[in-house]
Amino acid sequence: MLTYIQKKYKFTDYQTAQLRYTFTIIFSEVSKFIILLLIFHGQPAAFLYSLLLLGILRLSVGGMHAKTYWGCFFASLTFFYAALILLPQFRVTKTALFLLLVGCMLITCKTGAVSSPLRREPDPDKKKRLVQQSLFTIFMHLILFVLFDDKLFTAGSWIVILQTIQLVISKYYYVRRR
Repeated sequence: MLTYIQKKYKFTDYQTAQLRYTFTIIFSEVSKFIILLLIFHGQPAAFLYSLLLLGILRLSVGGMHAKTYWGCFFASLTFFYAALILLPQFRVTKTALFLLLVGCMLITCKTGAVSSPLRREPDPDKKKRLVQQSLFTIFMHLILFVLFDDKLFTAGSWIVILQTIQLVISKYYYVRRR
């Protein structure tokens, strides 16, 4: 199929490689999403909200990345299992979760956006905007968490906490590698 596209549109080898990479990423992400949705089918709203929240946070402040499809899949599965199933079993008061979320905002301010050593470091203005985007996202979640007492927002709170923990770990790891 890619050979056909390359010939028909006169793509260079580099453009064809970019297209192959794009298709691979789309297939990988969609397949992981479908498998995880099937696994967490009993909590579709909490899973989708958590996925949205995590996606926004990961796009804005980054984090750790697995090198393989299965590494990424199992890391994602562990992350969502912890946030949706495991951690909500612990009786943590709403006040304690609120304070943890405020702490996550402070840590995110201090840690900033973390980019992979394989990517160019964003300029300071862009980093500042990304951190602000992340803080706004956490703040909006915090408002929803305070206003509504729902499993959905408890799972989202654990997502923010876990994301912040892995952000600190990735900051330490990537700073050491640079």
